[in-house]
Amino acid sequence: MPLTTVAFSTLPAQMRGEGTGLYNLSRNVGSSVGISVVSALLTENVQVNHASIGAYVTPFNRGFDTTAVQQSLDPFTAAGRAALDNLITAQATIIAYIDDFKLSMLMSLVAMPLVMLLRKPASKPAVDHSVAME
Repeated sequence: MPLTTVAFSTLPAQMRGEGTGLYNLSRNVGSSVGISVVSALLTENVQVNHASIGAYVTPFNRGFDTTAVQQSLDPFTAAGRAALDNLITAQATIIAYIDDFKLSMLMSLVAMPLVMLLRKPASKPAVDHSVAME
């Protein structure tokens, strides 16, 4: 709402129809591009993090020597590999979402100083409405 108010406060009344169309077009295109970029980064980060975490899952990792881990996360059985893959994917997804939220925070911090570039609309002379009633 504040962005809409700022966008239309400086437009003359006869140009508000065109301004509405241009404003909605730019807002929709901007949000579509933003969603696409964040989705692409999320997918890429999940894959990169999955590969990084998966590099530690080897038969030589001493963490798999305990009985509790061998029962459910045994890399030598199909069920164990599937459980390990689900666990690694979940952790990689969490890390990817954290990275995307960090990017969103940084983009917001970069955009905040742009508020200083907004200007107040020129004040119009006061109109005496009592004359119109006569």
